[in-house]
Amino acid sequence: MKFIKWFFGIIFFLIISAAVGGYIFLRNFDLNRYKPMIEKTVFEKTGRQLTLAGNAELGISLIPTVIINDVSFANPDWAKNPQMVTVKTVELRVALLPLLKKQVIIDRALLREPKIYLETSKDGQSSWDIQLVDSNNGQTSAQGWIIKNAYAEETENPLGFLTDFVAREVLIEKGAVEYYQHKDKSVQKLNIDEFKLDTEGMDSPLNVSWSLLLNDMKITGNGELGSLAALFSATGEYPIKVNVKALNISAVVNAKIKNLMNDRLSASFDYNVYNPAGNFNAPETTVIGTGNATMKKVSLNIAKLDVVKNVLKGTVSADISGKKPMINADLRGETFDLRSLNTSSPTAFELNLIKSAQAAEFIPNDKIPFDLLTTANANAALKLGKLIVNDEIAIDNLVVKAVLNEGLLLIKPLTFDLGGGKADITATVNAVNQSLSVNGSTTDVVLPDVVKSLRAEGTDGFGFFSGGKTQTSFNLSGSGDTYRSLVNKLNGQVIAIAEDAKMQSGKLKYLNGNFVNQLLTMLKIDSSKVEKFDLVCAVVRADIKDGVATFPKGIAIDSDKLDIVSNGTVNLRNEKIDLSLNAFGSGFADVSVVQALSNLIKIGGKIQSPSIAVDQGGAIKTIAGVALSGGAFAGAQMLLDKDTAPCYTALSGTAFADKFPKPTGVVNATQKTYQGASDLLSSGANKLKESAKELNNIRKNLMNNLKSNKKDKK
Repeated sequence: MKFIKWFFGIIFFLIISAAVGGYIFLRNFDLNRYKPMIEKTVFEKTGRQLTLAGNAELGISLIPTVIINDVSFANPDWAKNPQMVTVKTVELRVALLPLLKKQVIIDRALLREPKIYLETSKDGQSSWDIQLVDSNNGQTSAQGWIIKNAYAEETENPLGFLTDFVAREVLIEKGAVEYYQHKDKSVQKLNIDEFKLDTEGMDSPLNVSWSLLLNDMKITGNGELGSLAALFSATGEYPIKVNVKALNISAVVNAKIKNLMNDRLSASFDYNVYNPAGNFNAPETTVIGTGNATMKKVSLNIAKLDVVKNVLKGTVSADISGKKPMINADLRGETFDLRSLNTSSPTAFELNLIKSAQAAEFIPNDKIPFDLLTTANANAALKLGKLIVNDEIAIDNLVVKAVLNEGLLLIKPLTFDLGGGKADITATVNAVNQSLSVNGSTTDVVLPDVVKSLRAEGTDGFGFFSGGKTQTSFNLSGSGDTYRSLVNKLNGQVIAIAEDAKMQSGKLKYLNGNFVNQLLTMLKIDSSKVEKFDLVCAVVRADIKDGVATFPKGIAIDSDKLDIVSNGTVNLRNEKIDLSLNAFGSGFADVSVVQALSNLIKIGGKIQSPSIAVDQGGAIKTIAGVALSGGAFAGAQMLLDKDTAPCYTALSGTAFADKFPKPTGVVNATQKTYQGASDLLSSGANKLKESAKELNNIRKNLMNNLKSNKKDKK
């Protein structure tokens, strides 16, 4: 028993003695003595200066901690920044017992405020390519990675006698990485709030998490990587599974990376990306698919692009090997409903000429983002079976192809089917000279097939019973760096033609507001009254020069009961309207009244707030003529003003000049449009006096309305 006591007593004494001795040794061990030797060895091996400027100390615990302050490692001479790496504090906690098994177990590695400056020279050199000098023969060898294979055979192991090297936890706090390219003087910046990596061993997965700021873009995430052994292996695929969040967009990526340690790096992956509703003012979007990537090209196969349950699929690729990325995209889908993109906006088709709240300006003076067209080159194509614009309008068989090359965007073709007809549009946007041009046409589009509620069957509102086939033609061009300056230099022509329709008057579902009510009142048209009429044709023709749209009798309606011709300008530069309106009728109102009114109506004001004005000179002349000439003036004026072919006149000098017959003369016009007019003019003085009195009352009422409107505006 005494032997056992003495045995354990001696063992205990030896342990205490070893511990005390080790403590005294470590306590008095001065790491600073070895700094010059370390700096010299690194310089001889790399040709670059390692500077250990701060104090080096050894913390005493069961796991000794090595702390080194103010560490820096130089860049090559040609680099802009003299240092490639600077670290305020390097802290390593190393387990002692594993060293007996030729293992280095770093329980924790902390780098506080590391700053890394990476650069590439004009001739293609990289600052991180370090030339290691072989101490045996003095030769150098290029090493893209200092540790090329940390788990190779022992004879090639760069860690020498060690068979295992594990850092169980690596933590980087308040770091920064800057990447500068001398060739184009571009700078990429990455700020590291925190980066953490931990593992259980050489063959165990690596857990990683981060909080970064890439060029002012916040990026957070976490994931699981392959083991350290696989990381440094020269063969096989390295697995990565990460969850990333940036700009409020979330992504899950599963990837397999090949050649991680050299410039033949490549990856195959699958992805699931989600953008919540409202982010970037965009709708809820999910993208699911697979892809491949190299250092020069990324290719995505999109199995599902879900935009608020509107599903597209296709391919997207980006070649980043040149000066600018080259993007190719080909997307297609069956149906895309634009109504789903913004549920807070009205989806019904509305055309309100007067609204309670008017915009501050019709055309904003905002900058046009031409610069975006210079950031990349692209080829893009989109095919949709149906595009639903709103509750009323849908287009079929949409095909869009676009080519972007060095700031020049060409959209050709843009085609689709609409209302039984076809549309064909071409557009060019030139970022170099900041210009835009649009050319296009539509043919055989039937209006009630486009806007279903324009059909008049079984309704008491304005609409079509049959016909309503239309065609349009437009060519517009302009230049300027803002939307307003572009419109100020806008030139071209817009033509829209409708013909051969059977219609009815009545409630105007889409045209509402005080302006329209005033106009209908002046034309003596009761919108609550339903009447059938035949539309021969309707034309809108605008000739645009330097932002001013001129209508040379370019707004024309020819029907069996009412003809309307409008002449004047809409000035987009100052947003003012100046239009006169002449109306000739035989079905909706008394001939003399409508004829007199044709000399009264003027449309003025701003585009946002048009108003009815009275041509006072015309009003006085007409009323005086009716009163003094016993009706002869009104009849003569009517015959002089009446155009028997207003659509022909509106299209004169255009490519559609021969679409409608020429005027047939005053006599035929009188017989066609004003049957019974002679009876009206010869019915006696009492009838004429009543007409003159009615016209005078209309004039007074209009003047009063105008005064009231002016007061309201004030």
